[in-house]
Amino acid sequence: MARPSDKLIELQRLADEAGRLAQSERQRLARELKPDGSIVTNADRAVETWLREKLPAFIPGTTVWGEEFGFDEAGENGRWLVDPVDGTSNFAFGSPLWGVSIGFEVGGRLKMGVVALPDLGETYLGEDGGGAFLNGERLPQIPPGPIRPEELTSYNDTVVRKLTSVPGKMRLSGAFVVDGTFTVHQRYRALVAIRERMYDVAACVVLAREVGADVRYIDGAPFEEKELMRDEKIGRLWGILPRDSGWVAES
Repeated sequence: MARPSDKLIELQRLADEAGRLAQSERQRLARELKPDGSIVTNADRAVETWLREKLPAFIPGTTVWGEEFGFDEAGENGRWLVDPVDGTSNFAFGSPLWGVSIGFEVGGRLKMGVVALPDLGETYLGEDGGGAFLNGERLPQIPPGPIRPEELTSYNDTVVRKLTSVPGKMRLSGAFVVDGTFTVHQRYRALVAIRERMYDVAACVVLAREVGADVRYIDGAPFEEKELMRDEKIGRLWGILPRDSGWVAES
């Protein structure tokens, strides 16, 4: 059975260490509100600060675009897309449904991704053309076909306001990395989303492609990440869906 590459193994080490740092910071938790009303904690800032040092040292000539300290243009050897604590509200109030997300892009194409879910003891790794893994074991391909009514689909109230119906039963964890990895792991059958930034979703997109998911806008248009490598939210409904699901809707 294929194993993760050496680069992925090192990336897993960094993500797991970042997760432990967040857990440590939570023991002396300080939280405040950003201008948009979302919560930020000492852990968000400490983890991103640490990753901004470690990731460019791992692959020299790279830069970091992160949620807490802002947008950087890509370096000559690529760029890291970092959400240091995704699901900060969950994290701040003691829920285990949060994670560290690290994506890597070169020339506008996502190449690697890792999501660590420290409180759940799960770390997901993916590499373009190299497979997707959970705690070192290769993940199976997502079975193609329709989304059945009893299966679970992740989406939020923004999606509800835009669509009259979504196949499956609604679920939402409050952290994109949880919903994304649960879809990749087939705990959820599909995910529909809107208004994330690329640092929120980059790692999960890599993982989803490596397990054979259909990553696209829900109107059927392809999801071209190169067009989204700017500090703006994704403005169209998109999804991680089983191939041949047959579901297309106006976005």
